[in-house]
Amino acid sequence: MSGKSSDIQRNPGAVSSGLSRRNVLRGGAGLTLGLTGASLVGGLFPEEAWAAGLVNIEVDAGQNENPFRWNTDAMKSKFGADIKMIGLPFVGQYEKLVSELTARSAAYDLLVFPPYFLGDFVALGFLKELDPYFGLLDPQIGDDYIPVYKDPVIKRDGKTYALMYDGDMLQVAYRKDLFDDPSEQKNFKAKYGWDLAPAKTWDQFMQISEFFTRPPNLYGTAFYAARGFCYAWFVNIFAGMGGRWFSDDMKPGINSEAGVKALEMLVKMKDYAVPNILQVDYPALNEVFLNGSTAMVIQWNDLALKVANPKMSNVVGKGGYAACPVRTYLPYSRVMAVSAFAKNPEDAYRVAAYMQLPDVTITYVYDSNCGQDPYRWSSLKPEAAMKDHTGGPSLDATDAKIYVDAIREGLKAGYPELAIPGAPRYLDILDLYVSQALAGSLKPKDALDATAREWASITEAEDPDRQKAAYAAWVKSFKDVGVSY
Repeated sequence: MSGKSSDIQRNPGAVSSGLSRRNVLRGGAGLTLGLTGASLVGGLFPEEAWAAGLVNIEVDAGQNENPFRWNTDAMKSKFGADIKMIGLPFVGQYEKLVSELTARSAAYDLLVFPPYFLGDFVALGFLKELDPYFGLLDPQIGDDYIPVYKDPVIKRDGKTYALMYDGDMLQVAYRKDLFDDPSEQKNFKAKYGWDLAPAKTWDQFMQISEFFTRPPNLYGTAFYAARGFCYAWFVNIFAGMGGRWFSDDMKPGINSEAGVKALEMLVKMKDYAVPNILQVDYPALNEVFLNGSTAMVIQWNDLALKVANPKMSNVVGKGGYAACPVRTYLPYSRVMAVSAFAKNPEDAYRVAAYMQLPDVTITYVYDSNCGQDPYRWSSLKPEAAMKDHTGGPSLDATDAKIYVDAIREGLKAGYPELAIPGAPRYLDILDLYVSQALAGSLKPKDALDATAREWASITEAEDPDRQKAAYAAWVKSFKDVGVSY
């Protein structure tokens, strides 16, 4: 998923509440006219300059650039494309892209970003529709894309605007040496009255966290509590308690009874977490599990691959993996889209299509030196999880099966990341107030009430009728592929 331990943390940036679709359009009259590109005529785009061979790729800097690099020579050989990586930090990625694209900048041909940007980018005409390009290289989507990562993520209004690069979910990683220890099992059962095992409910998760909290050397859990993505760990609990982003008429659901209970639980979880929990971001969360400080964590699902790598881990062979209690939140992920202003849109499309082909994807989604995770059924099998991009060892056979089974189980009750126009602003506001509740400056209910008020303002700025329609279409897209919501 995200960067190495030295990489900057995930963060959509402090997104201005004034950066609404309505305001961007108002500031650039006619911006959306003609930006999605002309139709193919004889397979060519005669009105566009052909910058043959070079594709400028925007992607968050760090390990997530690696799969492109690993496939550079193959793409050069197959269709003559050279690539140039332009790494952006997580902090300010959304604003940087909006700034470039609003100015019709041709700095990027291929854009790699989380799909919660997609609602804004399609509404603002920043992206090419990709369906007309499929004849250049068949993306082989079909039934191989896992449904939750297919139409709901890469399409808007029935048109394809992106292809997958990374399929994310949160997952429980736990110390199976502790969970399988007879003495620990006996003591746990005596205290709580049930057999020690990965939690099926959030109350069970809290009991396990309490049981293994033994400072200063061992703590029950840890979570992403730093500003930037702490909202996702709240939503993970919120989802399991039946929470919904909005009602059908766009009334915020975040401050419902389920929301308040979920945030109160996350605040309580600090009691069972490592002492510096408010500073724990993505790399730090990996580290506290990899160095043996915690009995379990909930983290993006690429952690398992790092646990198995002796160059990264002190707990090799000790990792167990399970789906999150009740439901599994699917935050972030990454898609590849062609900029409406690309100098070389055809090769940009070819690069995107190639990078997500079944035979290519399967080579990198189980590599500890990148953060990409499975989004195709053809990748989601234990034998694939045993190899890195070189064909060398990744997970052993036992751990590979446990890991893949945990992903499959999480997908059964996946909870979708908000991906409507305005989503980066909704989520950034939520993150701000969740972080204030974790810091103790606001009570959970007050924090979520403040979130709901600002969400209502964002909806108003975007246009309530359009937001209601966009939200209804988004919810329907998940229900159509069997995801309850």
